[in-house]
Amino acid sequence: QCHGLAIFTRDENGHYTHERNIVAPERFGQDNCSPVPLTSRGKGLPSNLINDIIVAQNSASQTIWIATSAGLVKADNDLKNLEYQRGRDYAAKVHGLYGGAPKNFKAAPEVLMKRLLPEDYLTALVEDGVGQIYVGMRQNGFLISDPVSGRRWFGTQKESGLTDNFVTKIAILEDGNFLVGTYGGGVVKSTKPFNLTIRQPKKSDDLQRPNIVAQNEETRRDLPIEIKPPTIEDLKWMQKKLATLTKPLPKTHASYYGEDWKTQGDGLGRAFYNWAIMCACVSPLDREIRFFSHYYTANSFIGPNATPDDTIRRWVHWKKTDNPKVLWDPLNGYRRQSEWDDHGEAYPMSKDGPDVWYLLEVKHQGAFKLGMYFFNKDGHDGNNRWRDYVIEIYPAKAAWKGNPYDTWKQYSKEAEQVARTTPPLEKCRVRDFWGGVYKQFNLTGGFYYVKIRRNYSFNTIISAVTMDRLKGQLTHGEWCGIPFVSDMLPDESRYKYFPKRLPTDSDKIEDWHTIRFLRTLDRVYDKSGGMAVQRKWRIDTYRFAKARARTTNNEKMAKIAEYLEWTLNQWDDKQKKEWRDTMEAAFKKYYDTSPTLWKTIEEQKNGVPEFIRDRHKWE
Repeated sequence: QCHGLAIFTRDENGHYTHERNIVAPERFGQDNCSPVPLTSRGKGLPSNLINDIIVAQNSASQTIWIATSAGLVKADNDLKNLEYQRGRDYAAKVHGLYGGAPKNFKAAPEVLMKRLLPEDYLTALVEDGVGQIYVGMRQNGFLISDPVSGRRWFGTQKESGLTDNFVTKIAILEDGNFLVGTYGGGVVKSTKPFNLTIRQPKKSDDLQRPNIVAQNEETRRDLPIEIKPPTIEDLKWMQKKLATLTKPLPKTHASYYGEDWKTQGDGLGRAFYNWAIMCACVSPLDREIRFFSHYYTANSFIGPNATPDDTIRRWVHWKKTDNPKVLWDPLNGYRRQSEWDDHGEAYPMSKDGPDVWYLLEVKHQGAFKLGMYFFNKDGHDGNNRWRDYVIEIYPAKAAWKGNPYDTWKQYSKEAEQVARTTPPLEKCRVRDFWGGVYKQFNLTGGFYYVKIRRNYSFNTIISAVTMDRLKGQLTHGEWCGIPFVSDMLPDESRYKYFPKRLPTDSDKIEDWHTIRFLRTLDRVYDKSGGMAVQRKWRIDTYRFAKARARTTNNEKMAKIAEYLEWTLNQWDDKQKKEWRDTMEAAFKKYYDTSPTLWKTIEEQKNGVPEFIRDRHKWE
């Protein structure tokens, strides 16, 4: 998604081995001024954001085509020679850089500009039976290119009758016609390739082309089948691997942990339970969910590539909603959709930034999980569909000083300079997030700049930032459980939504090995190499425990699986209903025991939960 190409080789037994990576530079141009190249054509990858790849079968050379967010790449079969071509918007992106275009920049002449792609952002690739390449785009429909003759034909709403110019997929049918999938306009079927004269295959071409049908049948036999659960011997092998991880992590460290699409707005107590900022929930302020002292802080701002009077926006879009993708607010007792916004909608999409930034401080040492929640609440409409971000984490030097409303411009310039001179510690991509997603990282203590890059899309939005301790001495606040929840519940369910506990040792050898393995995983969070295996091996262990609980009725294994379901956020509708009932019970008790809450609710009667409205006979 944002790390370029990973290449694997297959042996005669069908096993794949990682061979190498092909990556683009993190920055381009003089003084690393740009996240994309400053040229219309060039060698290598123009971007590490890969949207589609095909191996062209209908040519003797088996050319590889790569669709990126910064143009189209043509590569030979061994991926040693790569050449890219940009879109016609490339020059506008150069002029949209912070500080403007470099002094020596000259855009391609008009005659060459017309030969470029209609835009940089490519979405889909497919090849037809005679070797023509179909390329989908985000704003300009699709194009059909004949690599032999060099001819091109453009298909847009105007030329071809597409229902929408945001093309997401193209499929070639057996009769030579094709389907175009769009985001917002459904699927369009072409009865003929419009006005393009199809180049018919010649007999010589047929002799040169590989046997596609036979090749596909061969490939089909090598595709993965349903994978078997790990065995106890697999766990022992992984245990030995963990024993070799003894080198401590560097003082400042970030690694990607994974993503969570299941939890959505039901995150409190599941996706996070120590600390969170619900962005702009009480706009212009944020809702901070914490106990006692500030063990974490996150101060937000926008990048410097903005108008002088602009600043980060804090919007409340839906004051009260039942949409399960919206975060639950434990102090209001309902869901509220709010977000930080870089105000990117006020700028052309060719502008680099402004971007949402925040300076994160983790005041204790240990291992921690950083989460960010994204929900594209209007993502099916217009320009909102184009939102596509890259999260980048950089080291920072010190904590925030001064009033955030007065000093943020200083940090904005400093953060931009860090991004130009320092490669990110880690990054990931956020796209197609109408369903709501948590992007999660593992961190050590210290200071970090977190950049959510607009990536030449519409604007940058984020709904929450969360932090949880994975390893290290618990602070007093962390011992207390979940803020505004665990201490408000009836005694019998006081810690119902504190993370599930791993069972104690068992007399059964497989239980003992499984528990021991998971405890070892916990211990290597702060060891070099330990972060990389956490999610994968926990999923393997979960599959093992579920299989053993099912086949042997092992209650201890069922408890282990339940613990892993919690930590991996794998939960069903029944568990979600239990969560929602718990949250409502917590808020009711909070209301009954807090003498100051009534005044707060009195000041905002709109959206008050029904049980309170009935209790006080509000109309």
